Parts: sequence; structure tokens; C-alpha cells
Amino acid sequence: MSRPEFITEEDIARWSESIDNDPLLDKQLAQNPIVREVCYAGQFLAEKLRELDCSEDIIGRIMYTAGQLSFGQEDIWAVHQEILKEFIAGTLEFEKDSDSN
Repeated sequence: MSRPEFITEEDIARWSESIDNDPLLDKQLAQNPIVREVCYAGQFLAEKLRELDCSEDIIGRIMYTAGQLSFGQEDIWAVHQEILKEFIAGTLEFEKDSDSN
């Protein structure tokens, strides 16, 4: 499993700190290499979405979906990058919230 070349060691260190200090994330689960890589890709995606002034609730939904879609995929990062690309293009589709009837 390889990362995009533009991901730096500083990025990984920053994201590791965030992941390790997330009170909602199971610490033991977060040590699994595949889960950890999904978390790194999710942190990348969240940073890019914040740069685009995406709201935190939408960022959470997108990160959750990206994480789900990337499990079992050969290239976790490609899934996250494709979702970002679709968000930027305005082609990312959202399910209607069941609470918003």
C-alpha cells in the first residue's frame, strides 16, 4: 500500500498526533496498519475539504463514506482522492438525511 508522493513525513506526524488523540477512535484498532492508512487518507481529505470551506458536518459524512468505500480496495488513497475530485467538481452525490423530511 503506497501513499501519494506529495504526502510528507510532516503530514504523517501531524495526522498521527490527531489520530492518537481522537477520543472517539479505538486506540487498539487505530494501530492496525490498514486502519491507520485509512485514517491518514481521511485526515488528508478533511484538510483539503476545510481548505474549500466545507462544513464540519459534511466533512464528517464524507470522511465516513470514504473510509467505508476504501476498505477492501487496493488503493485507499485513490478512493479518497476521487471523492475529493468529485466534491470539487460538484458531482459528489449525497443521500438525503432521514431527519430532514
